[in-house]
Amino acid sequence: ALRPNLCSNCQSKGPFTVNLGETIYGDYQKLTLQESPGSVPPGRLPRHREVVLTHDLIDCARPGDEVDITGIYCCNYDAGLNIRSGFPVFSTHIEANFIRKRGEEAAAAALTEEDVAAVLELARDPNIGSRIIRSIAPSIFGHERVKTAQAGAAHRLRGDVNILLLGDPGTSKSQFLKYMEKTAPRAVYTTGKGASAVGLTAAVRRDPMTKEWTLEGGALVMADTGLCLIDEFDKMSDQDRVSIHEAMEQQSISISKAGIVTQLQARCAVIAAANPINGRYDPSQTLVENVELSDPILSRFDVICVIRDVIDPVMDERLAAFVVASHA
Repeated sequence: ALRPNLCSNCQSKGPFTVNLGETIYGDYQKLTLQESPGSVPPGRLPRHREVVLTHDLIDCARPGDEVDITGIYCCNYDAGLNIRSGFPVFSTHIEANFIRKRGEEAAAAALTEEDVAAVLELARDPNIGSRIIRSIAPSIFGHERVKTAQAGAAHRLRGDVNILLLGDPGTSKSQFLKYMEKTAPRAVYTTGKGASAVGLTAAVRRDPMTKEWTLEGGALVMADTGLCLIDEFDKMSDQDRVSIHEAMEQQSISISKAGIVTQLQARCAVIAAANPINGRYDPSQTLVENVELSDPILSRFDVICVIRDVIDPVMDERLAAFVVASHA
């Protein structure tokens, strides 16, 4: 802020007070720009930077949107920060001049003529469905039905398709989730033990500068128009699982905290992996008896894939040969 030290009319040196009645006010908003979860290199945390919006740029982006920002990289002097550190430290931010949302149009514009010709040639193939299914997690042997379900996870005719992978340990459930995280253009991976209700939906925190309450989107909001992958789904507490009911059914998250009443978009497909109650799936019992999940959360899943580790010497030999050949 600009603080005058001398009056140009009366040459007075103050102290000066702000005339609130004649002050010209302007719109101001602060965003936190963060790297996309899928673009973060392994072993590193997502980098983030504060962005200041003014005038007509207010409310042009919502939590979870992917944006391209053009602005001025600025630094400002923080006296409190310098006192704590004991040497000159400057905090940095971006003053935005232009914001453009990324969408499917931008992805389509990046296709070259050769890419378009290849896509049209694949579309004329009568066996394109089976080719897509075989291309999903090719390093995993079998599980054609699971691969078919994941191939349809991006179907949005009546909303996204939510998938539950329920099966014995060591049946590649987590590997399926990791493959979808690396393949999907927008995917957020989390685990049941490491996720909370506010971490999945949205959190409200107080801004240290303006002392106002601000909204931070969770995993489901960050995965908007993409995939939200939840491993160890059965390890989540019931209270945390209840928080995602609305997101899986209505494709939105309603927030009413600290005077903030809004609705965030969560148009994402949820792919969850869970283990049975006793460690292994018991075919003599029903699906509800094998998993420690309530009926409301089970009804939110459109496809439930039961993966069993059946003792079969012939299939085990084929699996072993497949694994050996893949490492040869």
